[in-house]
Formats: sequence, C-alpha cells, structure tokens
Amino acid sequence: MWVYVLIIVILAVVIAIGTLLYMRNIRKDDIKTQYVKLEGIRNLPFQDELVKVKDYNLHGEAQSLYKTWQSDWQNVLKHSLVEAQNDLDQATEDVEKFRFNDSRAKTESANAKLESVEEKYKALSGEIHQLIDANEEGERKYSEAERLYRESKRDVLANGHQFGDAQPHLEKLIETYEPELKDYEKQVNQGNYVTANKEIDEVHEELSILKENMDEIPLLIKEVQKDLPQQFQEVRFGCRDLKADGYDLEHIKVEGKLSTLKGKLNLVEPLITRLELDEARDILEDINTQLDDMLELVEHEVMAKTKVDHEKDIITDDLFHAKDMNYTLRTEIDYVKEQFHINETDIHQVQKYEHEIEGMIEIYDEIISETSKSMARYSEVLDNLEYIKDNIGSINEEQQQIQQYLINLREDEAEARENALLIQDRKEEIYRELLGSNLTSVPEKFLVMKNELDIDVKEINKYFKRRPLNVQYIKDKVNRTVILMNKYEQEAYEILQAARLTEVMIQYGNRYRRDDPDFNHKLNEAERLFRENRYKRALEIVRAALDKVEPGAAERIEKEFDKR
Repeated sequence: MWVYVLIIVILAVVIAIGTLLYMRNIRKDDIKTQYVKLEGIRNLPFQDELVKVKDYNLHGEAQSLYKTWQSDWQNVLKHSLVEAQNDLDQATEDVEKFRFNDSRAKTESANAKLESVEEKYKALSGEIHQLIDANEEGERKYSEAERLYRESKRDVLANGHQFGDAQPHLEKLIETYEPELKDYEKQVNQGNYVTANKEIDEVHEELSILKENMDEIPLLIKEVQKDLPQQFQEVRFGCRDLKADGYDLEHIKVEGKLSTLKGKLNLVEPLITRLELDEARDILEDINTQLDDMLELVEHEVMAKTKVDHEKDIITDDLFHAKDMNYTLRTEIDYVKEQFHINETDIHQVQKYEHEIEGMIEIYDEIISETSKSMARYSEVLDNLEYIKDNIGSINEEQQQIQQYLINLREDEAEARENALLIQDRKEEIYRELLGSNLTSVPEKFLVMKNELDIDVKEINKYFKRRPLNVQYIKDKVNRTVILMNKYEQEAYEILQAARLTEVMIQYGNRYRRDDPDFNHKLNEAERLFRENRYKRALEIVRAALDKVEPGAAERIEKEFDKR
C-alpha cells in the first residue's frame, strides 16, 4: 500500500516541478520581449529628428527649443531607460528563484516606463515637426504677403482715381506693412521662428483683407455715387407715373423715405474715405433693404389693381346672385312654411345670410366708391374684395342646398302620395287574387296584414290633409307601409304558388292511390291540410310521398310548373 502512496507523491512532485519550470519559461519569454522593446526604444532615431532643426538659424527661440528637446530626450534615456533596465534585471533574478509574482510586478513596472518613453518620443517629435511645418507655412505666407503688398501698392499708384478720396488713406495704410515684413526677416535671422510665424500670420491676414477691400472700394463708390441715386430717381419718377394712373401711394410715403435714404447715403462716402468699410456696408445694406421694402409695397399696389380688375366682375355677380337667391328663399319660405314643416335652423340660416349679404354689399359700395376716385388705394380695395370672395362662395353653396331642400319637400310629398296610391291599388289587387284563387279560404294572417295596411293607408291619407305637413314623417310612414306591403305581396305569392303546386302534384299522384295504400294515406293527409289552409305543409307531404313512389317526379313537376 505504501508503494502506491509513494508513487502518487513522486508523481505530484514531478508535476509540480514541471509546472514551475513551465511558468518560469513563460515569464522568461515575457522578460525577453521587454528587453527587445527596451533596445528598440534606445535606438529610436530622435537625433535624426533634431538634425532637421539644424538647417535653421540656431539662435534665439530656435536654439532654446533645440537645447530643450535634446535635454529632455537625454534625461529620458538616463533615467527612465536605466530604471526599466534595472527592473528587468531584477525580474530575471526573481524568475530564477521562482518568485513569479515579484517578477511580474517588475516586468509591468518596466513596461510602463518604456511606454512613457515612447510617448515622450512622439511628443518631442511632434513638436519638432510642428515647428518645421509652421516655418514652411510662415515662408509661404511671407511670400504671399510680399506679393499682396506689392500689388496693393501698384494698384493704388496706377488706379488711384478708382479709390477717390480714399487713395491717400490707402497709401498710408499699405506703407505700414513694409516694416512688419522686414521685421519677419529680422526675427527669422535671429532664430525667433515662433514669434516670426505669429506676426506673419497677422500681416498676411490683414493684407488679404486689404486686397479684398481694395477690390470692393470702387464698387462701393459706384453704388454710392451712381447706382443708388439712379434707383432713387427711378422710384421717384415711377411712383409719379403710377399716381398719374390713379394709384394712391400716400401710405407708402415715397418722397419722405427717399429723402431719408438720401441723407443716409451721404454718410457712406466719408466712411469709405476713412476706410471704415464695415460701417459703410451696414448703411448700404440698410438702404437697400428699405428700398426693397418700399418697392415691394409699390409692386403690391400694382398687382392688387390687376387682381381687382380681373376678379371684380366675377365677385360682383356672385354677390348679387346671393342677394337675389336670399330674397327668393325668404319669399319661398314664407309660402312653403304654410304647406310644409320646415327646419327652424334653415329659416334662421337664411335670415343670418341676409344680414351677412347686406354687410358685404356695404363693403362692395365702399369698393365702388374707392375705385371711382381719381386715385385709389388698390391694396385696401383688394382686401375688401377678397373678404367678399372668401365668404360669398360658401353662402351661395349653403343657400343652394336650402333651395334644393325646399324643392325636395314638394317632390317628396308627391312621391309619398304616389306610393300611397300604389299601396292602395296593389293591396286590393293581391286580395282579389287571393279570393279568386284555388284556396279554400284566405288565411287569417293575410286578413290581418290587409287590415294593417288598410289602417296605415287610412292614416296616411288623413295625415296628408294636415298643414303644415311634416314631409319627413309622412315619407318615413309611407316607406314603412311599403315594406309591409312588399311582405304582404311576397307571402301571398308564396302561398298561391304552394297551393297551385300542391294541386298539380295531388292530381299527378292520383295514379298511384289505388295500388299504394300508404301513398293514398299521405295524399289524404295533404288534402286535409290543404282544406285547413296549411298549404306549405301539404306541399311538403305530397312532395315526399311522390319522391318515394316515383323518385325525381316532384322536382320534374316543379320545374314544369315554374316554366308556366
């Protein structure tokens, strides 16, 4: 037994040793990876990056930056890399002694230091490239600024008349940029690239704006001296012509507004002369906005007249059509309400429309009065005309519906009378058919139904004598009686058909009575039911009896009967 225990212990020891050796190899591989990383960082080409800066004047700011970058990198190499090296060496010793947790901690510490070195390398390299890019951009902007300076100076000298009184101010302003351009060269020669780049950014932006303003100044002067005064004259003369044509433009106050705008315009040219172009643009924009608003009002008047001329006759016809129809409706209602019951809502609606139409006619009279003047404000005329248009259409539609309602009263009464006569004639005709048929007697339910129809017809005829007549009530009453009449007719037809068909089948079945006692008994039963006015049941019995003695005979007899 102890042998087995010994074997198990030995196996456990072997497994434990194997596990330790396996874990040690893994940790060694991790440490080896960090050593490789360490060497890669130590060999980073930072000096190659610094060499790029040596092409510049290593004075002033450039020299200070160069030394700072070099010092920072050396400090990183001396401290962070050395500390990382020590951590890895200690981690190696810990692994050999199977202190895996300590080894892992040292490895992670070394990795953190190496990553911080990489970040520092990226940051320092980024600063170097940023300076190089900024210097290249500064040189480009310097060249561009020099070109803008020369072109601006040449344009002022060659085309001074285009700038008017602003020419001397432009010349002085342009000359102020010459020392600033020279200062850029001075700063570059002294190695102060950061300061130089910042200054040339400002100079380049100001010269670009100056060039744009110089291109715009002749246009602004033209707008002030020629374009806007010409527009003022066109508006003034155009409005005078419209007034002569009968337009009332007093509410627009053309002359007063033009005088105010002219006063504002006189402020613009001195601003241009002093190169205060933003203020000049604001005033010109305000002038153009007010001028557009004024022209929009004038155009509205012209369009209003066109619309008035186009729609006046149409709306006039609609208005007086509504008036005539309203009078007709009021007259007709006074007559009809003695004959028929009329909805009070319709009566009040017609009265309401009468007042509304009178109000619109007053507005229409104002329109006629306004357009007959030597000068008319067509915008107000159009507003009044559109008010009438917006309301008169719905009034005409509503009055048309009321008129149709009054017409329907007479037509519905006539239709109800005609249907009542048809009911009277048809119920008597059906009753005569029942009396003249082969029925032993008229079934009681038909007597009851006829009696109900008689009572309804009597009530209908009596109600027709009432005044005023409620047409809807009598119409509904007649319609209900028609439904009862149709039921009376349908059931009478079915009974007559059943009785006749029963007789035919009994006559056909007489041939089997002598030889078939059971069949004879069935036919005797059917004849008894027939005499008791139970025709449908008699038909069922004789049909079943025939199908038993002669299959298909009943169906054949029915088909031949239907063809008659």
